[in-house]
Amino acid sequence: MGQGLLLVEQGKSQRRRIKEALKQGLTPYRIYETETVRQGLRILSREKIDLIIYDEPASSDLPQNDLSLLFSFAEQKPAREIPLLLIGPLLAPAQKRKILDRGAWDYIARPYRIEDLLLRAEVLLRIKATQDKLKQRIRQLERLSIIDPLTGLYNRKYLKEFLQREVRRAERQGGQIFCMMMDVDNFKKINDDAGHLKGDRVLQEIGTILRELLRGYDFAARYGGDEFTIVLPQRMEEKQALEVANRIRQTIAGETFGATRGRRGGAQFTVSIGLATFPFPGIDTEEALIAAADDALYEAKRHGKNCAVFHQ
Repeated sequence: MGQGLLLVEQGKSQRRRIKEALKQGLTPYRIYETETVRQGLRILSREKIDLIIYDEPASSDLPQNDLSLLFSFAEQKPAREIPLLLIGPLLAPAQKRKILDRGAWDYIARPYRIEDLLLRAEVLLRIKATQDKLKQRIRQLERLSIIDPLTGLYNRKYLKEFLQREVRRAERQGGQIFCMMMDVDNFKKINDDAGHLKGDRVLQEIGTILRELLRGYDFAARYGGDEFTIVLPQRMEEKQALEVANRIRQTIAGETFGATRGRRGGAQFTVSIGLATFPFPGIDTEEALIAAADDALYEAKRHGKNCAVFHQ
């Protein structure tokens, strides 16, 4: 289903004629009509437009003024994706090339048949639809490349990119980053006793809990196996970061995992969490930050598990 077409035509009768033809030939699209480009730009700022048709006034020998404004718009990055179909006088090949180089996708010279206009418009709309589908697919593939398919959290590859950016930002702005490494206590026993499918279900539900508990600007990734990484990039006190870690730990400890409706057949598990902060003596890179949080995680294990410990 299309969105909208923008028709810029100065002549009222000709605008009505083109509009009626477009409505009959391209029925899924809503037609927006204006006399000038300036009026059309206001429509473009608030509506989803898939094609612009501009009929340059016949009194001009070459498209200028109003058309220059349209070309200025067409040069902007978002506008380059909107097909621009121009109607104007018969031009020499060099003049037509100049107009196409400035941003027009196609050019129809007067006199023309309305059927030809509809055909050109339909072709451009098909190209636009194909490009939109391709961009959507690219976005899906980009998302798949950074998302862990089991938990829906970010993956280890993207964690590294994110931490690199955050460390550089913290260095420039004098900021602070808290990093947590978390894993499920006795996870091997879960897999051995209940099977790997049950273990996967536990990891999926932990991913859901993390997305619900963390703020929009916090970051959670599956580091690997049953290990997760949480990054708090906003400045806070060490006490507050520890409170976040304990809230995560307590929420998971109070949850019944893998239960059917009625909470039957489920089990309860705990997690251990190690925390580290950047900057800190000996922690000057993203690798050192993760290593320090991982050391703190093993310290939490040595303290009996089901606890959160800061790197010292």
